Amino acid sequence: MTSVRDHVAGADGSQPPSPLTLALLVGALTFNTALCFLNTNVMGVNDTMVMGSEVVLVASALYLGLGRSVAPYIVLAVFMSYAAMLMAMRPALDPKAVRDFLIPIAFYLLGRSCRDPRLADRAALISGLIVVAFGLFEFLALDVYVKYFNIIKYYVARGTVAPSDVKADTGALFASGMRPDARTLLPFLGPHRASSVFLEPISTGNFGAIIYIWCLNRKEMNKRWLTMATGIGAIILSDSRFGANVCIVATIAWLLAPRTPRFVWLAAPFFVLAGLAIYGFTSAEVSWQNNFAGRLLWTARLVTSLSSSAVWGLSPDKPFLSDSGYAYSLNQIGLIGAIGFWSLFIFTPERSRRAWRFKVCVATYICLLMLVSDSVYSIKTAALLWFLTGTSDTAPDAAEAEFATEPAGARPDYLATGTV
Repeated sequence: MTSVRDHVAGADGSQPPSPLTLALLVGALTFNTALCFLNTNVMGVNDTMVMGSEVVLVASALYLGLGRSVAPYIVLAVFMSYAAMLMAMRPALDPKAVRDFLIPIAFYLLGRSCRDPRLADRAALISGLIVVAFGLFEFLALDVYVKYFNIIKYYVARGTVAPSDVKADTGALFASGMRPDARTLLPFLGPHRASSVFLEPISTGNFGAIIYIWCLNRKEMNKRWLTMATGIGAIILSDSRFGANVCIVATIAWLLAPRTPRFVWLAAPFFVLAGLAIYGFTSAEVSWQNNFAGRLLWTARLVTSLSSSAVWGLSPDKPFLSDSGYAYSLNQIGLIGAIGFWSLFIFTPERSRRAWRFKVCVATYICLLMLVSDSVYSIKTAALLWFLTGTSDTAPDAAEAEFATEPAGARPDYLATGTV
């Protein structure tokens, strides 16, 4: 009988080289930092350079991750055909929609091709140490940090922020780099929220939540507590209320995962979307505050502001929808595309109980994140998230041996679809 270690290592030797995979993940994590340094100290950058960097990263992940199996090519062909159909039906081309959804496909396939959770452990630890090191550098030596990394100048150069929107009170930091009200986590640290390599604190907090849920599901990993500490440190440094809440809710989801069937998680984001639509159409509330209730109201307003053509992904308009991942997703790929992508994620097979529990945690993270942001599509955090998910789905754990001797009908319902 082939051992679990043989399955992880892969008898066919088709895995991408580990150093190249790690370099690609670190590159996705830090390329914006490198471009910011370049823009601040060497030469001006523009949005073409940013998009070019992302194209290289995504293309490299696809090249390394596609492998010899036919299924990934079919998925990629269906996606590209659907995207081409949407763009043909719109008055203007919008390649960003293709980019947004190629990122999870590319890095998920990269994770599946690697199959070794120990490599994913190293990727999580290295990424966490980089994020915390840069975060501490920024937090403890802010004047030196902004001398070499003028964040707001970089965002203006790449066209993300208009010069008229630059706020004097945040200096060279991104607009959310200073907490306007009281800090939530460790108030004695003051209003500064560390941006680290992400150049804005929201992604730093999201990254911390991703590291936490990976460590939650990897009890056997080396340096587990050090890796988890980097995730928690990222959340604290960025004063991420969202990241802290995700850790709590994801832990509850992890505990309940064996008892929740797949259809519950298949329906979850669309149940939330329906609730937002009902709230947006029926609420008479007009005041907005920077808290959870206020963000919920705002995302409900954005969802209900979509035209019927936008719901199906056919609108030529590109309004500002970054504060609602649900509204943004509908406007980019339409309801049919959203259902298709989410169904593919939920029903893609995984090989262990642990992998299903991790997938439930990831689903929880995504459903919550899309309430307040479209940053689920940001390569800065999405690359590592989807790499970890692909690795988790494909790599067996110690429990696989006992499943191998069980008849398929005797396996738990939550594994019935996801066993290969």
